[in-house]
Amino acid sequence: MKTPRHPLTRAAAAALALALPACSGDDGRGDSDSDATTVTTTSSTTAGASTAGTADTVGASTGTTNATGASATTTDSTVTSATSDGSTGQTTTSGGSACGEPGYCDQPNQICDERDDSCVTLCQGQDPDPCGPAQVCDVISGECKDAEAACALAGDYDECGDNHCGPGTTCDGMGACIPIAPCFAATCADDGMCWGTGCSCARAHECGDQLPDEDLLNGPFSTEITDLEFADDCTAWMVTLRSGTDYVRRLRPDGELTEWAGVSNLDMGEIKVLKALSIPQSHTSGAGELVTDPPPPKVEGLGEVAITYICCENCGCFVDPPQGVSRLDEDNQQEPLPQVITATVTQGAGPFGFAVTDAGPQGLSWGEDRVLYVGNTTENGEFNSADLEAETVDVLTTFNGRVYASAPISAVHLIVAIEGGDVYRFNTETGESEFVLFFEHEVTGFSHDAFSGLVYTSLANFDIVALDPFTGEFEPFGTMPGVGRVKVSPDGRLWFSPIKYVDNKPITSWDLPDEL
Repeated sequence: MKTPRHPLTRAAAAALALALPACSGDDGRGDSDSDATTVTTTSSTTAGASTAGTADTVGASTGTTNATGASATTTDSTVTSATSDGSTGQTTTSGGSACGEPGYCDQPNQICDERDDSCVTLCQGQDPDPCGPAQVCDVISGECKDAEAACALAGDYDECGDNHCGPGTTCDGMGACIPIAPCFAATCADDGMCWGTGCSCARAHECGDQLPDEDLLNGPFSTEITDLEFADDCTAWMVTLRSGTDYVRRLRPDGELTEWAGVSNLDMGEIKVLKALSIPQSHTSGAGELVTDPPPPKVEGLGEVAITYICCENCGCFVDPPQGVSRLDEDNQQEPLPQVITATVTQGAGPFGFAVTDAGPQGLSWGEDRVLYVGNTTENGEFNSADLEAETVDVLTTFNGRVYASAPISAVHLIVAIEGGDVYRFNTETGESEFVLFFEHEVTGFSHDAFSGLVYTSLANFDIVALDPFTGEFEPFGTMPGVGRVKVSPDGRLWFSPIKYVDNKPITSWDLPDEL
């Protein structure tokens, strides 16, 4: 069986990672609260920090993963030697070349020993694994480690056009290897062997004590809540499902509560915030040196908010205006929730089992490309996109059942659940869907963990599982106290998001694993 690219369980991580930058408290969209009601205000400040450095890696938003430089042509002898920790590597003895000279020891899996100007090739990017069968190649350090060692990321190299995508990466379907959590960038040797870089070993609690606590979340913020979401800046968001006008509410870490009124009598179903898919981390190189990879380019629109308007066929709220998908525009005083996807009436029998909650658009998610994705807008199973930059709306594919949930898992992949329990991986660039697994009980929601890459999945029987979306492997995590979904927060907790219209339970949380 293949070794998972990011195993579900690991021993306690070694102290190889620095803490992440502190939460900045800025959601990236400005602080205008036009056409909104501010309920309470207290003061709080947080300090941010930035990282800088150099590396031969390219972030996910660029879609390119080529290594820099070219291989040197040399007649030097090459021998296999043991490194100080017992791992094996190839050592090329110098025949006139020296460390630092152009073209010498320039591959991303090579280090130069200045003591004798020898070039050592680490275990990354080699197939078969030079560490096997007793050990595996850890691509974070380039060293051979036990399979269950702390902070070890190992796995196979899968064909991707002319390249082969190793641990911490996946194929984009068009010949390039792109990063997936726990790595934020990918690098490739000249022979096309690629692996993840900037990989995190231990979760940093970015929010510290700045995330709203359970008392605040269970106060006026969660009145008549139907969905919960957390932004990267530690802000909490929600939408209501109630008789009459519905609301979008924001709860800042300092306790400031703001709400925006919805359109007419339309119900609200889901709320999603555009978030980063991975967390850059400092790590150690094979030479034992601390390397801080540059942060990935800022994704345009991080922090943007979108919601679904829903209404069941016999609920009397779907005629005018129509249901669909809207995004929050805080600067628009006249229309703070403009519609970007218009939908017609669709109805399902699940996953919640109530006509009001199982109607209209469902499975809302953001792609890192600032495109909105949602199912069931004109018929059950139809999957639509709304490109906010191009101002276009398209039908991407039609699944063989009503869409229940979706979540982004890479720059080009979404995980999608449909009625009946089937789960697919959808490629937004190629338009192709790949079956991942079947759940006996239907999915009520997905929440992607940017630290581990796992997707925490809530099921209709209240079970919660931790799913690897690229292998289909999963492990039980816990049980929800009632009808609802689960949401990952940037402080390393998983939250139960109740649907109070059908099950009036409080918001509660569990701690997530802090180490790979």
